[in-house]
Amino acid sequence: MRGAMAPSRRPAGPMHGGNPLPRLSASARCEGCAIRHSSVCGALSGDEIAALNALARRKWLAAGETYLMEGDTAGDFGNITRGVAKLVRGAEDGRLQIVGLLFQSDFVGSGLEREAPEEASSIEAVTDLELCLFPRKPFQDVLARYPSLEHRLLKRALDELRFAREWMVLLGRKTAEERVATFMLHMARRLQTEGCHHRESFDIPLNRAEIADYIGLTLETVSRQMTKLRKDGIVVFEGAHHVQSIDHARLVERAGF
Repeated sequence: MRGAMAPSRRPAGPMHGGNPLPRLSASARCEGCAIRHSSVCGALSGDEIAALNALARRKWLAAGETYLMEGDTAGDFGNITRGVAKLVRGAEDGRLQIVGLLFQSDFVGSGLEREAPEEASSIEAVTDLELCLFPRKPFQDVLARYPSLEHRLLKRALDELRFAREWMVLLGRKTAEERVATFMLHMARRLQTEGCHHRESFDIPLNRAEIADYIGLTLETVSRQMTKLRKDGIVVFEGAHHVQSIDHARLVERAGF
């Protein structure tokens, strides 16, 4: 599963080659960040934000590019500030499995130990992706100085563990209808909120084959269940990927909650 990391495609701007951003003040850079209040940075004081701001660098990936490959030494820590990424794991026979998705405000980085472990999964950009990254060892030094940041990371880890257990129930117990409805609820929860703003419509970042892979169904089954949600008026689609609106109460019922 090892391989060279694809080159980043970056929008025009003052940053080149992943170098640190120009030395704006913490308030100028961080307060204008779309995920300032929803990421691990959300509960930090001015001093803590300034400490992270001094380390931060931006990285851009185009849709389809790979940030890290499974088996590579774990890279920097950071937040996804825009876009969606997928976690992909390979089997010995060469098949690939989507084992997770990362959305805006999610934390990226494996292991907080000083020696970086190997990545358990590849991290690939599903959409154009922007990352705010912090070098591993300096970031760990900041954690040692500011326990509130470490506590927020621990809470994130516990939230991820709870979601992983819920997803195991989905894969092991739920019907096809319940799986697709649960997937749509998850997309709505993560994609209808951007920064501090709620929006009714959103784009599903995965294609039908990727959805099938992620929730353990066939492509045909996913397509049938999506069509059923549309015909029943529970999800209003515009095209294959754009969701205009959902009937949340009926979708929760279909998901079996």
